[in-house]
Amino acid sequence: MKIKFLKAGTGDSILVQHKSHNIIIDGGNDSKYLLSEVDKIFSEGQAIDLLVITHHDDDHIKGIIDLLNHINEKGYNKDLSFIKKVIFNSPRKALGKLPEYNANQLSYKQAYDVEELLNRTQADWKRYTDKSESLNFDDLVIDILSPTDEDLGKYSVQKGAYLTGDFKCDWNSPMDKLERFIDDSSIDKSISNKNSIVLKLQIEYKAILLTGDTTPDRLESVLTKLTNENDGNPVKFDLVKLPHHGSYRSITKQVINKIKCNTFIISTNSKKHFLPNKRALLKILKYTDRTDRQPINFVFNYEETINNLEITNKNKKDYNFILTPNNKTYGISY
Repeated sequence: MKIKFLKAGTGDSILVQHKSHNIIIDGGNDSKYLLSEVDKIFSEGQAIDLLVITHHDDDHIKGIIDLLNHINEKGYNKDLSFIKKVIFNSPRKALGKLPEYNANQLSYKQAYDVEELLNRTQADWKRYTDKSESLNFDDLVIDILSPTDEDLGKYSVQKGAYLTGDFKCDWNSPMDKLERFIDDSSIDKSISNKNSIVLKLQIEYKAILLTGDTTPDRLESVLTKLTNENDGNPVKFDLVKLPHHGSYRSITKQVINKIKCNTFIISTNSKKHFLPNKRALLKILKYTDRTDRQPINFVFNYEETINNLEITNKNKKDYNFILTPNNKTYGISY
C-alpha cells in the first residue's frame, strides 16, 4: 500500500493506492496535484475505486468540485465507471433534503454543487456511519469509525459555518514558555466537525488513522471503543493524521493516551487560521507515553509550514522530536 498526502492548500487530499486500487479521500482547496494524480490513474487504465468526502468544509470539498468537473471535461467518465463508489454524508443524504443556506454559507453551496456533479457519474453513492460494514480492497480493509447516525441527524439545526482553530498565532512563542499553558480547557465541539468521517486503514500489521476534522470528544469515543476491543490497552497506529490540520483545540490528553503512535501527519500550507498550532505539537509531546524514548516524528506535506513554526534544534533535542518535510514535489509519500 502507498499513501500520498498531497499538497492541497490549507486542507486535506489523500490518495491511497494498493495493487490496482485507487482511493481518494478529500480534495483540499488546491487541486493541482490531485488532478495530476487522477490523470495518471486514467492513463494507466485504472479507476477511482472509492471517493470519500469526509465533510463539506471548503478546504476538503473545493478540490472535489474541481476533480468532478475535470473528469467530465476530460471525458474520463464516459463509460460511467471511472468513479466506482462514493462515500459522502452530504446534507441531502443526511436529511433527505437540501438545507437552506445563504450566500455567506459557502460549504452548503459547495455540497450542493458536489451532489449535482455526483448525480452525473452514476457512481454507487451511499451514506456511511460507524455502523456501516468494512470496505475491502484485496487485503486492505477500511473501517468507517465515525460519524454516528445520531450526530448526522443534527445537521438539520446547523447554519453551515466551519471555523477552525482559535485564531491565536503561537508560532513566535518559545516552546518552554507555551508548555505551562497546555490544557484541554478550550476544545472544538462543533457538530459540523463532529460529523467528519474518520477512517482506519488496515493491511496486515500496519494501521493508519485518518481523522478528518473530527472533534476531540468524538475521536475519544472512537478510540475508547477501539481500546476496549484491545483489552483496555492503547491502540497502535503506524501513522495518525492529526485532526483539523494540527489545531490545538482538536486534540486532548484523553485522545493521546488512547493511542500508541510515533508518527503524525500535519496537512496544511499554514495560510489559514495560524494552523498548525505549536501547542498541538506540545500536547502530543507532553501526553504521549515516551517510555520507549523513541522520538515523535511530525511529518508535513508543506516544508514551509515547518519554517513558520520557528522551532529550534534545541527544542527538538529537549523535547525529543523530529520535523520531517514533504519528501515529494506533490507532498508526502508513505
